Amino acid sequence: MNPHNFRAFVLIILASVTFSSCEKVEKPQTQRTAKGDVVLGGTLAVALPKGEVTLLPAQIVDASSSEIGLHLHGCLVALDPKTLEAIPSIAESWSADESGTSYIFSIRRDVKFHANECFGNGSRDVTAHDFVYSFKQLCASDSKAFGSTFANRVEGADVFHAGSAPEISGVQAIDDYTLRIELMKPDPSFLFVLAQPSTAVISEIAMEKYGAESKVGAGAFMYGSDADGIALVRNPEYFVQDAFGNRLPYLDTLVFREIAGKEAQLEAFFEGKIDLVSGLYLDPVRSILETKMDSFSGEHPAYIMERESESVGFESYSIYRADLKGFGSNFMGFRDFLRVQIEQ
Repeated sequence: MNPHNFRAFVLIILASVTFSSCEKVEKPQTQRTAKGDVVLGGTLAVALPKGEVTLLPAQIVDASSSEIGLHLHGCLVALDPKTLEAIPSIAESWSADESGTSYIFSIRRDVKFHANECFGNGSRDVTAHDFVYSFKQLCASDSKAFGSTFANRVEGADVFHAGSAPEISGVQAIDDYTLRIELMKPDPSFLFVLAQPSTAVISEIAMEKYGAESKVGAGAFMYGSDADGIALVRNPEYFVQDAFGNRLPYLDTLVFREIAGKEAQLEAFFEGKIDLVSGLYLDPVRSILETKMDSFSGEHPAYIMERESESVGFESYSIYRADLKGFGSNFMGFRDFLRVQIEQ
């Protein structure tokens, strides 16, 4: 198949949305049907590029750590996976004054840190004081994420970072569930900054016990193990619910496996080691895809290919198992896996 015909064939398939094969995919035994016929349970495995990963919010500056951090940690606000607009998360609401420099955030009263032995093997409520502590870590002198978050934005953050002040003057817990943040000047991007995993809330108690090795968050998934990639497990106390009243996330386990290069990731996908490959450009992987076209067509496809982006000179695609649905995008295009279902 010449490059022109291959590209035309791919676009025809994309127009019909799905690709396929008749092979049957084994379903995890943990699946169950919840309200609204939502399918809960199962494991999703995705690839990460090679590189060092950190789970400590203030040190998150790379793509891999960010993608894991979005699921392990919780922030004041989130981004809608469809519109990418700022929406409530741990902060159930917020307001800004007329100048656009003073924000008041109302913290939900049903958000908890992950159950851990540092809390007596239980969980603990997240409060405004936890955000004050977390933002001090974010603005500490050794924070890698400071420059892209609070630097030159939040009152007192720069002098705190320089070690010239004991507190961040622009961050204040008014009470247990009300947080004030003062900006140096109006900044329309500030809510999007607060959706970054580097601005997530962490526990002082957990940090005192584990230090930089702490993996305790307040997100939809809890840290499980790193025996076969970084495995996150469903947080049964996560506060977000869907329209039917089912608690997110739908999956039981989310596994991130380190695989270098898109060709290697694609090979791992077809070998069943991972369930999704994102950010594919056709030229580097054309030869691999050409041998699998039967798996991308037919009435009951095994795989689906979707266009992710299109601009002058290039297009990117993602490929995933046909029995998966509910993918969303999040900050900087990272996938949101909270609503992924494995169809039965």
